[in-house]
Amino acid sequence: MFGQETKTAVEKKSYLSVQPGISFPLGNFTSRDLSNEDAGFAVAGFAIDLAYQYEFDKNVGIAVQGFYNRNDVAIRKLRDQTGVPNLSLDHWQFLGLVAGPVFTYPISDKVKGDFRVMGGFATANSPDIATNGTVLAPEDWSGAGVFQTGVNCRVDLGSNAFFIGGLDYRYLSPKFKSNSEFIGLVEATQKMSTLKVGIGIGIAF
Repeated sequence: MFGQETKTAVEKKSYLSVQPGISFPLGNFTSRDLSNEDAGFAVAGFAIDLAYQYEFDKNVGIAVQGFYNRNDVAIRKLRDQTGVPNLSLDHWQFLGLVAGPVFTYPISDKVKGDFRVMGGFATANSPDIATNGTVLAPEDWSGAGVFQTGVNCRVDLGSNAFFIGGLDYRYLSPKFKSNSEFIGLVEATQKMSTLKVGIGIGIAF
């Protein structure tokens, strides 16, 4: 018809989201066995991610994700096993950046599922070890490679906004060094694996 205009919806290919959640330590990282030299005594903590995803087509894309993770230490259990009632450790933490391919499955017009396999780098922090206010072993920061894989579900909320929820598994193995007058130089590798359960919101553009 004369004068009729046809409007074509612009396909959105970029997705930016923020997703806070709970970080559950796994394996040796959460072990409470003092005889296990890899035991981390980590407890459930906090994690937050900022992710950017670009879709090449409806099924394949690429993502870049920055993250921060913090887990406290099961200090009561550690005090019981060491017999040191005034023992104090603060927390484990790490932050980093990963990137990798994304495989997307459109579940419906408004719902999409994502599977990601990613790698990158993180810097991790070991806890201070102290008793009666005296630091026996100071904290240390160390860099390490990161492997991450996970699944997300995105729900279109309209007006370019979307809800996102998902699971992310992360693994890194930093080597820490601690030097003090009480215990001398100690080097130890800590295997750190976590499962993050999170929900958040994002914008498509």
